[in-house]
Amino acid sequence: MAQDKVKYFELEYNGTKVEKCLYNSIRLLDSREDTSNFGSVRVGMLDKEVSVVSKESFETQLGVLITKMSGEIPGNSPILFQLRRLKFVEKAEAGKEYGYCFFRASIFSSKDNNYRLISAIDTFMVVESKKEITKQIIDYANKTFVNFFSNALTKEPKQNAIFSLNEIVKIDSIEKAKIKVYTTNEYVNGVYRTFESFKDQTPEYSLFSITFEDGEITEIKAKNDKNRLRIIDSAEVYAIVNNGKPYISAEYGYYPLVKNNNDFYFIGDDKINYIKGQVVKSNSIFNPTEYVYTPLPITTQFEIKIDHMNGKFMRVKEVK
Repeated sequence: MAQDKVKYFELEYNGTKVEKCLYNSIRLLDSREDTSNFGSVRVGMLDKEVSVVSKESFETQLGVLITKMSGEIPGNSPILFQLRRLKFVEKAEAGKEYGYCFFRASIFSSKDNNYRLISAIDTFMVVESKKEITKQIIDYANKTFVNFFSNALTKEPKQNAIFSLNEIVKIDSIEKAKIKVYTTNEYVNGVYRTFESFKDQTPEYSLFSITFEDGEITEIKAKNDKNRLRIIDSAEVYAIVNNGKPYISAEYGYYPLVKNNNDFYFIGDDKINYIKGQVVKSNSIFNPTEYVYTPLPITTQFEIKIDHMNGKFMRVKEVK
């Protein structure tokens, strides 16, 4: 059935008109790297992974939403809604389900080809439950989206900065130009405990030793306040730089970072909670010959990108 192949994300708003609304028309600028879907969720008894998509164009959804909120107000120049990220991810582990949604967007006023920022959001939503998680995370995302949107409709644009459309399209590059780690090819040796220190190239520990086994980092030591070496747990580390070469700390170890087209990537291990199509013979006393879909956690390799704004890991693709 069609509903089993995709999951629709539809903006829902049943509230009243927004008081003191300043805008009543909108244009969409979809700046996401992958505009084909909004990530994926798992649906049905078999927990089948399906793409999250918009049933109609997302710009149409935004137009319907602003009409519901604005009511009959005088026409004006359309606002520009820049969608930078909207992605759903679901995982299952230790008897629980986890739903995630990454959401980043900006809203601009427009007049005479000049754009001023009205409002922006960059958030990461998490829902944890022992029950089916898909509806919960989609409802949470819808509520967050609608609240951000409705609040923006009452705000005057900021007057301290004017953007051209070309600058908005290239906003990632403009942001990276202000981040030190993206503007250099020479990285400061040391241990970085946070993304903030890594992007500023200010390591918390400059003096350290690294143990390699079979080409992989197995242990890091750094000097504490008493000038004594101590072993640093990988959970305390965001990244390290050794002899000018950067490494990222992830759940399953340290991995070399590579800069490509001014973004940082690494090939790292991560879990796939369900093998698609995996079936085994059931031990049910009611039907011992029945075949069922069985969750089997496995680890595989992915190409992973570093988000330049917050340092979070973003899967790009599975490495076959």
